[in-house]
Amino acid sequence: MARSSTPARQRPFLLTAPALCVIALLFGFPAVYNLVLAFQKLSPYDAPGDAVWVGLANFKALFSSAQTGSSAWNTAFWLTAVTVVIRLVVGMALALLLQSQVLERWKLRGLCRTAILVPWMVPPVVAVACWKWLLDANNGILNQVLVGLHVIPRGVPFLADTSTVWWAVIAIVVWRELPFVVIVLMAGLQSIPDEQYEAAALDGAGRRQSLLYVTVPNLRPVITVVVIMTVIQTFNNFVYVWLSTGGGPGTYTQVLATQLYSAAFIENRLGQGAAIGIVMSVVMALFALLYFRAANRGSEAAG
Repeated sequence: MARSSTPARQRPFLLTAPALCVIALLFGFPAVYNLVLAFQKLSPYDAPGDAVWVGLANFKALFSSAQTGSSAWNTAFWLTAVTVVIRLVVGMALALLLQSQVLERWKLRGLCRTAILVPWMVPPVVAVACWKWLLDANNGILNQVLVGLHVIPRGVPFLADTSTVWWAVIAIVVWRELPFVVIVLMAGLQSIPDEQYEAAALDGAGRRQSLLYVTVPNLRPVITVVVIMTVIQTFNNFVYVWLSTGGGPGTYTQVLATQLYSAAFIENRLGQGAAIGIVMSVVMALFALLYFRAANRGSEAAG
């Protein structure tokens, strides 16, 4: 059999070269073009050659705009922090419930585990459409039930009232994205050795003590990774806010992703939208570094 003339050290690079070229074409070129576009003034109706170099003007306009501060707050607090905390708390409770012996005795564990996946199977667009119908002020089931029970005198426009709109958006995000957290935490619970719970029981620990001193410490690496992943997933999300409120009422629920879309494709300022995208990418890169650091710590602890 004839031996290959290619040195062994070069073979991995030659074998991965086609995939790297595809990645560079699909991801590298758009990223570089977006970076260049952030320093230009260009409309979607202009040819690329018509772009005008404006330097840091797009970034100066971005950071001097009051809307940017409002969008950043909505993104960081309402869309990300609040939904991540709720998903983590509710997800932990559901994961513990799905691992409980009660469901096993009633032969409901398999059914409940399947049911928890249903929201995740629904496409985000369909999920938002269903929730908009559910929360409709005139024909929504929720308002009809509340009015029928005389809890409220008339229907509440949950997605149009500033006092309820963010909680309505949070409900949509949590309902659709909660199954991911439950599945990961449940997998973490299954990896905890039963011997640790048995040792804690011999020491007189009850359920609360076992949860605090056995379950939570063992799940800490998993919780860290889940939090970072859900933050990355949620921070740059566009679908839920845009489809449910369009950033309204007014700009009350505007987030960075919807501000990017509005600047680039409604106000026809592609450079401004690219600048917002660069800022969001930098923030996400920091969270990505935290994720890789946490993942490496978890692998080292497991090893």
